[in-house]
Amino acid sequence: MAEEIEVTPKTIQRDISFMRDQLGLPLEYHPIKHGYFYTQEVHEFPMLQLSRNDLAAQFPARHALEPLRGTRLERMPSESFSKIAETCPGEVSIARHELDEDFSVKAAGVLAADVTLFGDLLDAIRANREVSFDYPKLTGCKPETRTVRPHHVDQIEHGWYLLAFDLERGAMRTFALQRITHLTMLKSKFTREVGFNARDHLGGGFGVWSYTGDQRRKHEVLIRFEGYAARVVAERQLHPTQAIRKLKPDGSVIEFQADLSGLEEITRWILSWGSKAKVLGPAELKTRVQEELRAMLRTAE
Repeated sequence: MAEEIEVTPKTIQRDISFMRDQLGLPLEYHPIKHGYFYTQEVHEFPMLQLSRNDLAAQFPARHALEPLRGTRLERMPSESFSKIAETCPGEVSIARHELDEDFSVKAAGVLAADVTLFGDLLDAIRANREVSFDYPKLTGCKPETRTVRPHHVDQIEHGWYLLAFDLERGAMRTFALQRITHLTMLKSKFTREVGFNARDHLGGGFGVWSYTGDQRRKHEVLIRFEGYAARVVAERQLHPTQAIRKLKPDGSVIEFQADLSGLEEITRWILSWGSKAKVLGPAELKTRVQEELRAMLRTAE
């Protein structure tokens, strides 16, 4: 059984013990057949013992599905949520509108045109089927036809992105769903890239961009923030490697440090803080920020 459902024998043993001791199911060991059996008929498992707080915890996730309302991607988790609610003991009573007044999730930048892509890409990922689509680069206007092996769809910085192996470029690439058109699921199937992990793929950058080959270099970024910017930055986990050091006890001045594989997105992020941010290193990042500021001054004249 352990081999069939890909867990350890100890996990199976713990589950059997839980069913017998915690759920009170009539399980006994058969000394001749060397397995467990029911000593009497069991028509259904006991109901889940969910508290009001357990049920409430599901609501933020339900609200997060609002951008996908009306699609099969919204229906699947919603149906599961309803099943969980139905299994609650009779003494647990809660009205959805009560929690709707307490929880809300801001729309995550999903456009109406994206919802069909969600379903089609989900089908392709689960079936390990290659897809092709037209896609324009940020620096170009004319779309190019790309043939890829889709691995993962992720929400990053209020947008949705496809992580896929680009056959022509021979490497993993990141595609914004908003720029994908004419998606076609191909008949050809593929085997997922060994060791692929979405977090590792994006972890070196500071957002959506992933850096490969000569672009991927380690940059130890150090930025000083002051005032409201210091407090906001210190309150958030912006990168897995980040470290925050308070330069003033009240937190009004801090140093932000992170190890990044590229500097494109961190440059724009620094500029968004205006005079409240000062680059301490590396020198290349200082130069990038200075050049962009000069260019902004020229366009403002």
